[in-house]
Amino acid sequence: MANWTQKMGEASLASELAGTYMTQVPEQASARKFETRMTQARAARDEQNHEQAIAQLTAAIFLQPAEAEPYVLRGEALAELCDFHSALANYRKALQLMPVRAAEREETAARFASLLDLRAVSLLDHGSYERAIELLSEAIDLAPSEASLPLHRALAHAGREDHEAARADLGACLDRGGASADVHFLSAKLALLAKDLPAARCAVDAALGMEAGHGLAEELCHAMRESAEVYTEEATKLVLLRRGSEAVANLTHAMALQPSNADLLVRRGGARRTLGELEGAMEDFEAAIAQVGGTYPAASRLLGLTHNDLGLVAASQQLPAEAMTWFELALSAQGQPDADRAATLANRGDCHRTCGRSTQALADYQAALELSSDRSERWRIQTKLAVVHNERGARLFNHANPRKAAVEFSRAIESNPKVAHFYTNRAEAVLRLNRFELARDDVLIALRLDPTDARAQRMLNSLCPE
Repeated sequence: MANWTQKMGEASLASELAGTYMTQVPEQASARKFETRMTQARAARDEQNHEQAIAQLTAAIFLQPAEAEPYVLRGEALAELCDFHSALANYRKALQLMPVRAAEREETAARFASLLDLRAVSLLDHGSYERAIELLSEAIDLAPSEASLPLHRALAHAGREDHEAARADLGACLDRGGASADVHFLSAKLALLAKDLPAARCAVDAALGMEAGHGLAEELCHAMRESAEVYTEEATKLVLLRRGSEAVANLTHAMALQPSNADLLVRRGGARRTLGELEGAMEDFEAAIAQVGGTYPAASRLLGLTHNDLGLVAASQQLPAEAMTWFELALSAQGQPDADRAATLANRGDCHRTCGRSTQALADYQAALELSSDRSERWRIQTKLAVVHNERGARLFNHANPRKAAVEFSRAIESNPKVAHFYTNRAEAVLRLNRFELARDDVLIALRLDPTDARAQRMLNSLCPE
């Protein structure tokens, strides 16, 4: 029994060994055939016999379907025959079979990306933008550092009129070191289509910076200058029509096209000032002055006027300290005309008066009067002087100082002799000094100026009783 069992075991072992041998023999034969096919395929490739190479590689793939190399070689042969669709399918299969860390994977991926790019560019010529974008997206994933791929995809997006996507791809192209005059020119065109005028201006400048004689960029630059002139002319008309917001918008467009034109900043600042956008106007005037190197009389004058406007706004909001700061800035501006300085001094005087600083108010009014040559403006300032002197006189009278009060009332009358109650006030002051004739004369003048002045009437009755 033991002998039989031993014999059966030996027979089983012999059978297993025979089976293993029978399996190994076909595998070894298949491997040899595979190598033979691969050798013949390479020879056919070297002889530029691509059809024969494809036939041998197809047989090799049948023998060893898990090998990546025959797919690579067959893909290359198909590409040589311009069968890009089949070539791409073979490269895609090869990458699926290659281990992730395989040494040849990076080279294969780069070649696959270049074929995807080549096929996509041919599709662009036929207007097949969607398919081209798909292929280029796959290529970008395979070769993320290649600058030409996002550039070509940008062209595909532009063909679909997806300008934002095209601009994003151009940005990626520039980030990958693909800068050229043509790329910047295309960026400028896309920026214009997206109505991003500042970006368009920068891109045109970059294109001309890389290639001074770039014809298309020069043409675009010229067109942008002409557009800026049109925007400026239109803004001038809009200002005259009191459509300030539209004027500002047009000038902003013009500035984007001609950022080095300081005059446009001044124009926009002026339009903003008429709209009451004083902070924005101030920024424009300051930028214009800085842009020309610090000397720009027209902008300096408008900046001073804007500071004055800001002071008036602060004063109207009961912010005298802030108002004074703005008035000081306005007065410190270089080259301000006397008329502008006079107006600001008068406004600062008002601020002093509001704060109860009558001496400083009088000094500002007096300085403003000396600078002013306009008749109506002088009269306005004189009226302010008269009011302050009258207020000072009233305070002195109430503090039992009729002599000094009479002096202040006299100065008020000198500044503005057309106000009845100034004379009535002086009459009361001189009455305290027992100057009855002077008091009577003042009362008579007050009544001549204002016959309804009840206080003057009462004083007349007391001075000249019937």
